[in-house]
Amino acid sequence: MTRKSITTKLSAGALCLAMLLPAGCNSLKNTWDSMSQTGQGATAGGAAGAAVGTGIGAIIGGGRGAWIGALVGGALGAGTGAVVGNQMQKQRQSLEKELASVKELASQRDTTYIVETVKDSNNLDAIRLVLGNAILFKTGSSALSAEAQAALSRVAYNLSQYPQTDVTIIGFTDNTGSEALNMRLSQERADAVMNYLIGQGISASRLKAIGRGWNDPIASNATPEGRAQNRRVELYITANEQMIQNAEEGR
Repeated sequence: MTRKSITTKLSAGALCLAMLLPAGCNSLKNTWDSMSQTGQGATAGGAAGAAVGTGIGAIIGGGRGAWIGALVGGALGAGTGAVVGNQMQKQRQSLEKELASVKELASQRDTTYIVETVKDSNNLDAIRLVLGNAILFKTGSSALSAEAQAALSRVAYNLSQYPQTDVTIIGFTDNTGSEALNMRLSQERADAVMNYLIGQGISASRLKAIGRGWNDPIASNATPEGRAQNRRVELYITANEQMIQNAEEGR
């Protein structure tokens, strides 16, 4: 049985146990299977703690509505976390150096990158990279700027050096315009980043693109400065299942 199928069974089972409705498990499983990945994440996050403990259902970033990382199910040992954490720290340091070299050449004075350590769905260390809209796109466009391509080329190089990591790309907008327009634009921008990385030789199987529209702002939309901060793309670099398995086996 694959890890993915184990995870699905554990998550659906967690719902049955947590809700104390064993007779309704078939119905719950049908509901679970029909959910989007976002819906599964939101539901399992509430049930898993009572049912199967840590390791299932953690959503990073204050509930941004997406599983981040390869959800393996079950609690992972401290040794696994330490090994993965060490690998992610090395990749983060390398990424920071790559982006620093791009920043020196960038034509825009406000070119900034946020690179920080966060936790993925398995409570393992992951990397959050925030690219501000000012260096990515023109207003209303999903075409990548020259600065964006330069930065993403270095991101792609970093990913090629660390093949046991995956990337979730999430696009965000401010609240200007309709909700539908912003949702579509955010998805198009996340797709643009993903497609550029694919064009740089990164396997599509390592990448996922999600549009979040004007959801989850990081600043107030009441000011131009706040809206500028909210127009962004975030990349979450996480350990893939192979890295986690190697860490568990002590390799």
